[in-house]
Amino acid sequence: MIPSVYAAKTEGPFPDISFHAFNQIIESTFGSNISLATVLTLLFTVTENVDLLNLHFRQQHPEYRNEKKTQTTGWMTALAKALIQKLGDTKSSLYFDGEENNLTPKDDAKLVARKLNDLAVNLNLTPYDDQGAYIGKLLPISLKAIQPIHMICPGSLVCGTATCKPRSLVQATRQRDIPLVTLIKGHKIYKKVSVLTGKCPDCDTSYSADHERFFHEFDGAQQPKRVYLNAAKYLKLGSNLWADRLFSSSVINAMYSFHASASAYSQFWNITYGTKSTSVSRAHIWQAFVQDSLRTIAAESKIDIELNDPLNITEVTTQAFELLGEQGIIRAADHHACSECTQPYKKRSNAILNNPAAVVGVDENQDVPPLATNNRVLPQRHPVSPISVDSSEDAMDVDEKTVTMVVLDGVVMGPTVSSLNFI
Repeated sequence: MIPSVYAAKTEGPFPDISFHAFNQIIESTFGSNISLATVLTLLFTVTENVDLLNLHFRQQHPEYRNEKKTQTTGWMTALAKALIQKLGDTKSSLYFDGEENNLTPKDDAKLVARKLNDLAVNLNLTPYDDQGAYIGKLLPISLKAIQPIHMICPGSLVCGTATCKPRSLVQATRQRDIPLVTLIKGHKIYKKVSVLTGKCPDCDTSYSADHERFFHEFDGAQQPKRVYLNAAKYLKLGSNLWADRLFSSSVINAMYSFHASASAYSQFWNITYGTKSTSVSRAHIWQAFVQDSLRTIAAESKIDIELNDPLNITEVTTQAFELLGEQGIIRAADHHACSECTQPYKKRSNAILNNPAAVVGVDENQDVPPLATNNRVLPQRHPVSPISVDSSEDAMDVDEKTVTMVVLDGVVMGPTVSSLNFI
């Protein structure tokens, strides 16, 4: 006999009650003058703190000899104090008329704690049934049932051309042709998100979430042009993948802070946040880096990037550099220099792997020039950079070449280098 194997639940369902019943619970506990914002705060407060509810209700149901039954526990009182502090001046909506008069802060917290207890019991957010029997530990509440619908659509309210600026936009995609994509928002993944495109009926300019497209007459022909929106909320990274600016800015910050390559960051993201059905590739990360960085630099330069359409990512990078750069220097990087950008040239790295003798500086085959002074060669015991010393003890001439460090693949943190190309 082989016992059956099943996966244990990791989440509990969201409270399944009718709106009418929920309305009665709120009115009977807090009164009818409570605001919608306060109601939602109360609801998500109790569903978010199931561990505290487990501790609270366990103390209300003693099982051992020396345990005492406590109706208003310190756990629930602490939650009530945090709620009162958050609501601030709007906390009066928690009480019936005159209920909070002449209450000390301690009694005020206990009163709100009792109300939170009643709310949790009425929503069945308790590990005990009506007879006090233990049912099972409350699990984290799943929010899938109340997740909002995400739509990717243009941020423009009206057509921006000079001739029809007040003109409203119409939805240009037929319902059956609306693409359903994967959206990465922050580090959360949303499936089957609709992408809508707007259009001006007068000038035929199309509006997307990350760009605008129009036709420009050039040499008697209509040349399509694309304007990259600096204030775009979402960016298209692939045929079926979009991401918000928090994701793309994280890519840029990782590359600049840790010198992470696109391959290294894609591997990190897939291991940390990816799922079996959703992963990002090196190309997606490079798209995010280019799309966000060109918009950031363009916004700093107060320029709207306008390029021919369509262009691949290499052409976009080249033409954007020509537009934003001045003699090879991007405006945002002008006058920048630091020790991380340039390093002294060394023919061989100080870190020589799998060679203990070279590590301590006694390998006769290591390619490091000896230290010379007064035409006399000193014993070479430690790897050093090429240095020439004249007869004067006070003067020293350092003969070095500087090189540019380019990360090909890997992560560079401090002195650690995984893969470099020196040019």
